[in-house]
Amino acid sequence: MILQAITLKSYPVELSLTAWICLLGTVEGTVVALVAEKGNPSAWALNWDMKLLAAVYSGIFCSGLAYYIQGIVMKDRGPVFVTAFSPLCMVIVAVMSSIILAEQMFLGRILGAIVIVAGLYLVVWGKSKDYESSSPPAEEQTIPVKQTTVA
Repeated sequence: MILQAITLKSYPVELSLTAWICLLGTVEGTVVALVAEKGNPSAWALNWDMKLLAAVYSGIFCSGLAYYIQGIVMKDRGPVFVTAFSPLCMVIVAVMSSIILAEQMFLGRILGAIVIVAGLYLVVWGKSKDYESSSPPAEEQTIPVKQTTVA
């Protein structure tokens, strides 16, 4: 996130940066998959099934759209604001797994989710205070008025 924030300062086109991030991630993932599936060409077969739909959905929404939105928010609020929401994904996964997959919720999982959400909101609250203090108060913001003289 820090490198993305630095890159966005010198390269302010979020969508293009998102395309580069996804392309490089695809290249890295391909190299890892080639090493992991060495000697198994059937692993590379594409079929019209749920595996293909899941890969396309994950690539478009989970990676592409997420990186684009992160870039926009990071440009406006900074990398701390974006990284503060990353732990929230674990909480969402825990809740969805108990609803969809009927996994049991244990006390440790619930307490962990509460600590994560509390920490998240404390960071966002502190960052919003920092954001407010960096902008000048309303009474100091003046609009320059062009003065003219009548001859």
